[in-house]
Amino acid sequence: MKNLLYLLLLLLPTGVGAESTINCHCFQDRTFNHRDTAAADPYFLATTQNSFISLIYGVEKRNLVKAKMSGTSGTHLWILYDVAMRSRQSLNKVAESYQKTKSWRGVFGELELTQQQLGDTYWEKSTNPDQLADHIVDIQLKRYFSATTDQIKSWRERGMNRKELLLALLLKEDPVTTYNQVRSNMQTWGRLLYEKGLLDGDAINQELQKQMSQS
Repeated sequence: MKNLLYLLLLLLPTGVGAESTINCHCFQDRTFNHRDTAAADPYFLATTQNSFISLIYGVEKRNLVKAKMSGTSGTHLWILYDVAMRSRQSLNKVAESYQKTKSWRGVFGELELTQQQLGDTYWEKSTNPDQLADHIVDIQLKRYFSATTDQIKSWRERGMNRKELLLALLLKEDPVTTYNQVRSNMQTWGRLLYEKGLLDGDAINQELQKQMSQS
């Protein structure tokens, strides 16, 4: 595991510094606070995404947290785990391939993943990691939450990011309404979760697992 974390640290994409500073995962607030209902919102958003990745790819959440604390972006992790699954190769091998080629298209070549296997959209977006990660997430939202391409496009056009989309769908409310309420400070993610009885990361993980098992 130490070798893997070292590799992930080496594999930081250019320009990830700003993101890693924001997403340090050193959250002081991890439960709902009635006096400051938005205090734990960053944690709730992050832990929901970590739980989603963990359940899809069978990776322990603590490993995701360690990787992010070392500076690896969520974008990079989404692609890393998805390519490992699609290629049926170890995470170490995929990480080493990226370190060598410095591009996901190069990784595809080394792992003998073809455009036909991955699909045209996956292949074409491989030169833009953010777009590729969004595409990977969209595939999972369609699979586990029955979201449609048009719905996801509409949500993204309104400015919703991966974490916000996932948490809004977890809450089983209209994503646009939920997002607008949070953006206008009429609601907070923490209060919305509290109203559903989801008070901490464990509760969120259990609810997410339940919903995914029903898909």
